[in-house]
Amino acid sequence: MEQQDFLNALNDYAGISRMLKTHSYEEILTAASGVGQLTPEELEQYPMGGYSKGRTSGAYRFVLLDLLKNVEHYDWLYSRLEDEVSRRTFNSLMAYRLYPSQEFLKIAYDAEHPQYFDKSIISCDEQEVLADCGGFTGDTVESYIRQFGKYKRIYVYEPSQENAAVCRKNLSKYKRITIRQCGVGEKGASLTIQGSGSSSSFIEQKAEGGAGSDSVRIISLDEDIREKITFLKMDVEGFEIPALLGAKRHIREDFPKLAICTYHIVSDMWEIPRLIDTIRPGYRFFLRHYELTQNWETVIYAIPPDDGPGALPKGKSLSETDTADAKPKRIISPAHNEGWFNAQILKDCGVIPYLLHKNHGCDTCMVGGRRGEYPNLRYVPGLKMEFLPDGSLGSMADYIEKEAADTDCLLLYGCYPFYEPLADIYKRINPGGKIALALDANSHWMDRIQWDTENFRRFMGQCDVISAAGRTMQRHLNEKWPWAIEYIPNGFYNFSDIPMEFDFHKKENVILTVGRLGTMQKSTHVLLDAFALAARDLPGWELHLAGDVVKEFNSVIESYWKRFPELKERVRFLGHISDRDMLYKEYQKAKVFALPSTFEGGANVIAEALYAGNAIAITKIDEYKDATDCGRCGMASDIGDISGFADILRKLCSSEHLEELCRHAHEYARDNYDMEKIVARLYTMIFG
Repeated sequence: MEQQDFLNALNDYAGISRMLKTHSYEEILTAASGVGQLTPEELEQYPMGGYSKGRTSGAYRFVLLDLLKNVEHYDWLYSRLEDEVSRRTFNSLMAYRLYPSQEFLKIAYDAEHPQYFDKSIISCDEQEVLADCGGFTGDTVESYIRQFGKYKRIYVYEPSQENAAVCRKNLSKYKRITIRQCGVGEKGASLTIQGSGSSSSFIEQKAEGGAGSDSVRIISLDEDIREKITFLKMDVEGFEIPALLGAKRHIREDFPKLAICTYHIVSDMWEIPRLIDTIRPGYRFFLRHYELTQNWETVIYAIPPDDGPGALPKGKSLSETDTADAKPKRIISPAHNEGWFNAQILKDCGVIPYLLHKNHGCDTCMVGGRRGEYPNLRYVPGLKMEFLPDGSLGSMADYIEKEAADTDCLLLYGCYPFYEPLADIYKRINPGGKIALALDANSHWMDRIQWDTENFRRFMGQCDVISAAGRTMQRHLNEKWPWAIEYIPNGFYNFSDIPMEFDFHKKENVILTVGRLGTMQKSTHVLLDAFALAARDLPGWELHLAGDVVKEFNSVIESYWKRFPELKERVRFLGHISDRDMLYKEYQKAKVFALPSTFEGGANVIAEALYAGNAIAITKIDEYKDATDCGRCGMASDIGDISGFADILRKLCSSEHLEELCRHAHEYARDNYDMEKIVARLYTMIFG
């Protein structure tokens, strides 16, 4: 592209967006370097000042790559900015990212208002509860008091010991201020802080040794603050996203004003408002920049619709405005056979629609014929079920024909032939509608599919998101099939009021399994016989089996008691446990969870067991490496190998590292199997 065309594109964001979508990295780099009279190699390494913490060095090349890869996310943010000042600021900062001239920063610079407390955007009163994350020496709190004076309580979080001491001294004259010398993150942890006494001290993953670094405590706001938060400010040196995740309950339930720095990591500009909008839809976004000569001190304000200047009239809901996102997304999840079972409501096929409704405001509905009563609906308020006259393909096709035009997405579970004509109808009527297909994949099924038939290829081509619940199956299918397969695991969602905290000392010497006992898939006989082989070496250990017993398996159990009468006091069949509190207590009681299956798709019980801190004994089904974190929290034996399964039970139950294995299982689940995070990612994949 010509240099003048490059400069012209920087005049407004429409031109920037168009350039990013129509020109390559090399074309933009060449034009920008020509204007700046640098070689392309020199410009690639040019330090941009900000954006240097986290995953990149902050060099120009990383900034340009982020713009090209994520232009649609930047488009989204521009469309959500509330006022002309925000749009002008955004355009100038984007122009600076493409051509780092201080002239663009001068245009963006706000010299009139104090950082975080722009009265044209926010208002505060005597009921304010402010959480100041990255308190430094107390300067932000003193600025707040100068601007607004009154407050109910202020919490200050500062990880640097030196800064926290100065902060206590500076704020000692004020009342109702709590100062914590710690950082904020997604969960409790011990990390390191690089540097001392600086406002830009940077928190990193804990490392051994390291000159000039000190270990600091990290806490989550959801765990630390029990009262309602009304205003949340964050300047935590690239840790903003974990800190927001650790405050998601407060953001979702309290709907506080937010003032969050977005300049530490190159993608923060769009990732942070995207995350906020995912946690709590409905915020109004404003952008301001408070540094004249550097691309530092950029703040995104997220303001509830009924708060601050320009708020909606009291009593008027967001849905009554003319905003583009006001209408909730309508999502239908059709059953692939006669209808949904009650038990499925608390599995991924029910939890995902529920959380899309609960956390993302979607209008979700599970559709099919009635298959008995549905007492589990009490756990998923707001999730709808619509019952057809019967569960036939004809009835479902008529329903989709009627509802397709007003439906934003179909959620499908399994690549069943039943779904193929439904996808045809839906896409014919609503070609812009989305289809998300969870394969429920295992090699037992996937390798038998005739995937190169015309109908199957058309069906898969109509799906906008196709996912597998395990990494092994995802890799296998991506190598085998021509469609992109995403990784969306079956995670854990706590339907209970029981805290899911890890406490190994409250656990008992129990091996637990949960499932439909006696089926070919679950191979319960392998577990029973393996426990019989290992029992003598595991005195004091019990085996607990929760779930319905299939009728034909009762004779196997009777034979088992005759062969091993001494185990009647150590093997307990708990029956089906429908009460979630009771089931979670069984998980929390156990130290080891056993899954001797012949095959699984994405077993929900794995995430439940990991979250409860159970070490995993499993057969080598497709996803055994996922379930054990490659052996870090469990062990696996060959499928159907009774003596091999007995051996891993012996090793796990007698291991001197069992507490460590259980603790890692809990932490691994929190990081990887949080269903709310998983559904937030899925929502973004579907709708952008």
